[in-house]
Amino acid sequence: MAKLIYSAICSLDGYIEDQHGKFDWATPDDELHAFVNDLERPVGTYLYGRRMYETMVYWETAESSEPVTADYAEIWRAAEKVVYSTQLAETISTRTRIEREFHPDAVAELKRTAPSDIS
Repeated sequence: MAKLIYSAICSLDGYIEDQHGKFDWATPDDELHAFVNDLERPVGTYLYGRRMYETMVYWETAESSEPVTADYAEIWRAAEKVVYSTQLAETISTRTRIEREFHPDAVAELKRTAPSDIS
């Protein structure tokens, strides 16, 4: 049975983006990024809402000469992505599908049958 893991770099009041919709305030240094990479490495499927997907899809085309960020891009691209959205018309990343409604029972079934962890 896969683990369902919730993790996010966020402010103490639970925000991912700043008041301008930017995420750069949370840019980790190489040591923290390597730690996050190791946490994310066992994840085979990401479950996103539309806005988080729109933030994370950056990794689909990200290119870096920095080993730690190149490693994360590979981890992200290799995983399946499920985006829960009633508004998103299409995805721009591979291995990604849109679900129009969130069904907890479907996530429980995915957790029961997935060969790797879910985040």
